[in-house]
Amino acid sequence: MSILVINPPNKPFTNKTILAEPLDVLQIATIIKEKYSDVKVIDMDVNRMDNNINDYLEDKNIVVFVYDYQLPLHTSSTIDNIFEIIKNTNKETKFIIIGKTSTYYYEKFLNNGFDVIIRGIADKTINEVIANIYNIEVLKTIPNIAFRNNNEIILNEQKQIENNYSILPMINRDFVDINKYMDTRTLISSRGCIGTCKFCTTPFYFKMWNGKSAEDVVDEIEMLINKYHTNKIMFLDDNATVDKNRMFKICELIKTRNIKCLFGALCSIKCYDKEMLKKMYEVGFRWIHFGLESGSQRLLKLMNKDMDIEEIKQIILEVKNMGYRVRASFILDYPGTTKEDLLKTKELILSIKPHELRLHYLAYRVGTPVFGENKNISNKSQYIHNNKPNVENEILTNEINNLLDELKNNNYNLITDEFDWNKFNDGDKETRIAAFTPIKYGMCWYE
Repeated sequence: MSILVINPPNKPFTNKTILAEPLDVLQIATIIKEKYSDVKVIDMDVNRMDNNINDYLEDKNIVVFVYDYQLPLHTSSTIDNIFEIIKNTNKETKFIIIGKTSTYYYEKFLNNGFDVIIRGIADKTINEVIANIYNIEVLKTIPNIAFRNNNEIILNEQKQIENNYSILPMINRDFVDINKYMDTRTLISSRGCIGTCKFCTTPFYFKMWNGKSAEDVVDEIEMLINKYHTNKIMFLDDNATVDKNRMFKICELIKTRNIKCLFGALCSIKCYDKEMLKKMYEVGFRWIHFGLESGSQRLLKLMNKDMDIEEIKQIILEVKNMGYRVRASFILDYPGTTKEDLLKTKELILSIKPHELRLHYLAYRVGTPVFGENKNISNKSQYIHNNKPNVENEILTNEINNLLDELKNNNYNLITDEFDWNKFNDGDKETRIAAFTPIKYGMCWYE
C-alpha cells in the first residue's frame, strides 16, 4: 500500500521567493516513515500542480493531507482545492487530514470525501489510524478522531494529548527537492506557546510550549549547513526564546562547534532578556520578529497581550542598537479599533521604526476566542494573509491610508501583493519594508 503525504496547493501558487519547505508536512511524513517503508511527500504548491494526484497513486493508497497544522494555512481557496483533488481521484484511496481547520470543521471535511479527521496533535495518532484505516471497530476506540461509517459520522472522545514535541525525530527533508525552495533554510525547535493571545490558534491547539533539547537543535543546524550548504537559517517556532536557559545553551553549542551561519527567530516582548539577545547576536542571530499588533494599550488588553507600550519602545531600541534587523507585526482592524487606536499604532511604528513591518487585517481563526466573540461579523476571513479589512469603515480606511503615506515618507518600501516582490531587490541591512504579504526570510541579513 502506498502512503502519500500531501502539502496542498495555493491558487495562485505561492511565490517561490518566499516559499519555505513545508516542515509540518515533512514532520508527519518522518513519523509515518518510522513504521512504513513506502511513504512519499507531494508538495503540490512548490511543484505547481493542478488538483490531481492520480499520476502518483498505486492500486491501493492512503493519502494524508497536512493543512493548517503547525504552519499557517495557505489561501482561502485551498480547502476547495483539497476537495477537488479527492473528487478527481480515480484509484482506491483512503483520505486522512490533519490540521486546525479540519479539527473544528470535521463534518464539512467528512462530507467532502475524507475518511478520517485527526483532531489536534497527531504525532501518536497518525500511525494508529493508518494501521486501522479499514477496521471500523478499532477506529471507534481511537480518541481525538472523527470518521465516517457509511452514512454515519462518528466523533470519538476528545482527550488531552501532551505536547511532546521534544521527542519527535529530526525532520527528514529528503522527501522533497530542497533546491525548489527559498535559499534560507528553516527549522522548528519548539511548539506551543506560553501566551494566550485571543486571535492566535497555537495556545488553544497545541497548549503549553515544549522545545527540543539544545543538543538536538544544534545537531539539526549542523545538518542543514553540512548537507544543504546553507548560510541562513530561520527558526519558525511561534516563540523560540521561551526557555532562556535552553537558548543560552544553544548559543554555547554554536560557539563551541564553531558554526558559521546567520539566524533569525520569532521572539516575544514577554520573553525578552537583554543578555540572551546579546549572546544570540554573538553567535550569528541577526533578525528578530516581535508580534506587537497595536500601539494602543487598550487594544493590547482586549487581545490579551501582556505588554506595555513604553516597555516595547525600550526593548525595540535596545535590540536595534545590538545590531539586529527587527520585524514587527501589527493588526489594523482588530474588533473595536477606533481612529484613536490607529493613531496610537502609527505613533508607535514611527517611534520604533522597525526595519520590517508585517501589516495584517485580522484572520478570524476558528477555535480562537476572537472568532467566537464576533459571530455577528458575516464573511469574516480566516485567511492569515488576508489583504483587506473584514469590515469596511471609512474613518479607519482613511487612517490606514494616512499610515501608509507616512511610511512611504519614512522610506519604507510598500509591498501590497506578492507581485511587488518581483521588482524588489535585496537591500542593505537598514532597508525598510512594510508589507501586507509574507516577507521573504533572510532578506537583508548581513554579518
